[in-house]
Amino acid sequence: MSKTLLPTGCYDLLPPQARQESELSAALLSVFESYGYEQVAPPLLEYSENLLAGRGAALSPQTFRVMDPTAHKVMGIRADITLQIARIAAGRLAHAARPLRLCYNGLILRMQGEQLKNERQLRQAGIELIGAASAESDAEVILVAAKALKKAGVTTLSIDLNLPGIVSSLLADEKLSNEELKTLFEAVACKDVSTLTTFSFAARDTLIGLLQSAGPATSALAAISKLKLPDNARAQLKDLQDVVSILTNASSPGWSLTVDITENRGLDYHSGINFSIFIPGAACEVGRGGRYLIENDSGPGTEATGFTLYVETLRNLLPEPKRHKRIFIAEAVTEEQAEKLQADGYVTIFALSDYGNGEDEARRLGCEWMLKNGITEKLK
Repeated sequence: MSKTLLPTGCYDLLPPQARQESELSAALLSVFESYGYEQVAPPLLEYSENLLAGRGAALSPQTFRVMDPTAHKVMGIRADITLQIARIAAGRLAHAARPLRLCYNGLILRMQGEQLKNERQLRQAGIELIGAASAESDAEVILVAAKALKKAGVTTLSIDLNLPGIVSSLLADEKLSNEELKTLFEAVACKDVSTLTTFSFAARDTLIGLLQSAGPATSALAAISKLKLPDNARAQLKDLQDVVSILTNASSPGWSLTVDITENRGLDYHSGINFSIFIPGAACEVGRGGRYLIENDSGPGTEATGFTLYVETLRNLLPEPKRHKRIFIAEAVTEEQAEKLQADGYVTIFALSDYGNGEDEARRLGCEWMLKNGITEKLK
């Protein structure tokens, strides 16, 4: 087997992509921190009994497991960072003032890639707003995501808002078997209206109406408002309407809002408004997020809202970073001279005696400039 062969979905980052990813991560984090989100860094490995507890069980099929030879316990390699942030918030930061704003940037590893994205090695950057459950908090998180993308160079994006919990609200009082409910939820996930028409239940036409309402936010919400909804579903819809109103007032040119109310592209632990962000050129979303509940064994859970941006997806869509000016140093210089060149924007490449110090060597090393006889010259 070739020593350069890597597991499927894993990759090396070479120049200049490695620097591009670092700069992209730094740009995203700078926006997060400017809105008051403080950075935390959970470990890559945790004991699986903690990592997969509660809502984390949904990630079990995606989690690699290894044995800790010291503690003789099974550990998991994280497949998502959000629930680790929830653990930190409920544990070590349990007494920190709420709302608690945290951000992160780190690698994850998954057992399998997604249908449109084969990578198993992924970098996530995101925020979590913990201890708030309102349209304002949902909108804040979405706006920070959009602002971070703008800082990264994304000027055109589409924010798709979802409320998949509304389906459960519609079906709560229906007398349907578990098998029928499973079939219905699968039909909703596939937007299979023909299967829904084979059932007879009170909310059928409303459910079909929800599926058919997807589109630009204004027209979608107008269509949904005309449907017959139970009080619980109507309250969820009011939250969504308020979020859309805030986003519309705060949006920038190039942003569009859509509503596909029953869509659920996120993970199973999301419990409220979900959203996905799409940008031109990407076959799948570059980020997703939503509201969820942080479970607490000793009392009621805590509401939180967050999002994750997929850094490697963004990196593949953005132009490569501008190449720095490289200058070949073929003679002795003082530390101050080298620092002055670097301050002027040059990358200083020093000649090594094994390879020579002429213009040919400078060109071989990709240098466009050369320091010769104390003078900076551009190579022809």
